[in-house]
Amino acid sequence: MDTANFKKRYTIIPLLFLCLLLCGCHGNIFGNLMASEHTELLVDGEYKPFNVPRNTMKALMKLVEAKDADTIYKVFSPKVRENAEGLYGQIQEFICFVEEDVTSWDFFGGYGNGDRSDGSVTMTRASFYEFSTDSGIYRCDIGEVLKDAVQPDLAGFSDITVYPDELSWEYAPKKPVGIYIVYRMEDQPQGANEGPYTMERLIELAQAGDMDGLGECFSLSAKGDAEDMPEKVKELAEFLCEQTVTWEFYTWTENIEMLDGAKAATREMFFYLHTDNGLYRCDIREVLESRDPADVGVCSVSVFPALYPGEEPEYEDEVYQGYCTWGRDNAGISIVYCQEN
Repeated sequence: MDTANFKKRYTIIPLLFLCLLLCGCHGNIFGNLMASEHTELLVDGEYKPFNVPRNTMKALMKLVEAKDADTIYKVFSPKVRENAEGLYGQIQEFICFVEEDVTSWDFFGGYGNGDRSDGSVTMTRASFYEFSTDSGIYRCDIGEVLKDAVQPDLAGFSDITVYPDELSWEYAPKKPVGIYIVYRMEDQPQGANEGPYTMERLIELAQAGDMDGLGECFSLSAKGDAEDMPEKVKELAEFLCEQTVTWEFYTWTENIEMLDGAKAATREMFFYLHTDNGLYRCDIREVLESRDPADVGVCSVSVFPALYPGEEPEYEDEVYQGYCTWGRDNAGISIVYCQEN
């Protein structure tokens, strides 16, 4: 299935709801909330949603152009501002990304949900946009709580997720608190690839035959949860030394996430590995800081045959999707070989 058809199928049903929402055929649930259009995301200091999601991005881009991080911060709900670690810094990062890399944007879909129970109204909306950059298209998804009569402190932006378009079905389901940006190699911030557990370190240890050192890169939690770690460490070292000819960065992201109910600083780095048998992807996920020291270190390394840059995955290919998300759901090492091997 091509990307265009996927996007149509992904958005057509939600868009039917959205059309009802935007054209006024929505009854009393929505009527009072969106009776008139306005020009700003904050009205009298309070968040006020737009009838048309395209206007949401227009207003947000005005704030970005003005570098108005204070107002963007207030657009997020009080609940998010309370719980999102480093939200103000994330907003500044978002402003920097848009200013330095985004050349244009467009709205292409979304969906909304409304519920009335015992006289209480809850409304949410997700809007999907495309950012054009020199490296290709990014998706930008914005989640909003338009109204919550029971918990009014939820009203406002809940999340902004930015990621390469070709990774849509990996990151679209991820709904962080605050802002989450996944960078392509060409767009990553300065210093993004620094740290003790980069690909350079793993290859250095593998080439030195230091299986103990390679194993020590993994967290105590990962080594405790994963099966056959000594054998898998040896297999990874052999793949990096004997099959990998060259490698390059693909994507990078660092965020604050919840790990076993506590906040932890995490990093995901995706790489391309060039071999004589074709292109592979290597995903490295690690915990940089955590309340539990046992969680700090590499969580997972997964290696699998990759699509070449510019190729879109088949969105019904559950096997390939499983390769791409294995490291998110499992600890340790996984290597999937080309059929020729």
